[in-house]
Amino acid sequence: MNQPNPQRIVDAHIHWWDLENNYYPWLSNQKPEEGGLASAHVLAKSYLPEHYRRDAQGYDIVGVVHVQANWDPADPVGETRWLQQLADSSKANGMPQGIVGFADLSADNLDELLEGHARYRGTRAIRHMMNYIADNPALCWADQNYLENPKWVANFPRLARYGLGFDLMCFSNQMNGMARLAQENPGIPIFLEHTGMPYDHSPAGVALWRGGMRALAAAPNVVCKISGLGNTIPNWTEELIRPYVLDAIETFGVDRCMFASNFPTDSQFSTMHAIWDAFLSITRGCSDAERDKLFASNAIRYYRLAI
Repeated sequence: MNQPNPQRIVDAHIHWWDLENNYYPWLSNQKPEEGGLASAHVLAKSYLPEHYRRDAQGYDIVGVVHVQANWDPADPVGETRWLQQLADSSKANGMPQGIVGFADLSADNLDELLEGHARYRGTRAIRHMMNYIADNPALCWADQNYLENPKWVANFPRLARYGLGFDLMCFSNQMNGMARLAQENPGIPIFLEHTGMPYDHSPAGVALWRGGMRALAAAPNVVCKISGLGNTIPNWTEELIRPYVLDAIETFGVDRCMFASNFPTDSQFSTMHAIWDAFLSITRGCSDAERDKLFASNAIRYYRLAI
């Protein structure tokens, strides 16, 4: 971009990692795949606030939400501690304002993990990646369908005890089950990640995605992060993602959607400029107030960010 874009932005889904000082098995061990279409060997280099600022140059990024990046599973709270130290230092200009940590909701020590994350003032939610398709292991981020794990489901309400939301990463085949859990736990904010990850672009697949999105949207405590479309449309263009973006906004409403870059994961598929420019172009017909909700104020409101 030749001129800075005046639209203020809260990037509701980013990742940072420091491979020189911290341990991320999927990156540090040079495994060929994280899961799905994300290639670890492409991403296996440190990505820190200074790298993010470089990629976001020209945009008015006023805040970010950091989502767990598969840090050392032996010390899940360590990532939240590190991120809070970054936010409290002069290196990151107060970012991230919001932190989404990792916890396996079926873990025996779940209360210890949730209490550990909640101890840090930036913590807002927990993510346990759920993507699972039994007959398609290449698309599985999870090792099982946790919605069929009675212990996981029974423990979900514990998030409310610690004032935590849940970042939901799943496929359309899991959305109806998650929608029921959302309805049963109205006090837990749920952030649907990556536009619901529409991976099957056949008419039947799109219909399944739309039905799942409607089911989730029927629960008022679920909001949608429009992001990560490169994960399921790696050769995306504005025209290819436009229907998914507009469908998500129509289904959840302008008041319950927010945009995010999913950087650096989506750097495999495009530049950050391409992502923000596409979102800005697709929402050209929105009013200034509606755009501010989608690009900033909804993230501030639902993640309770001090911006």
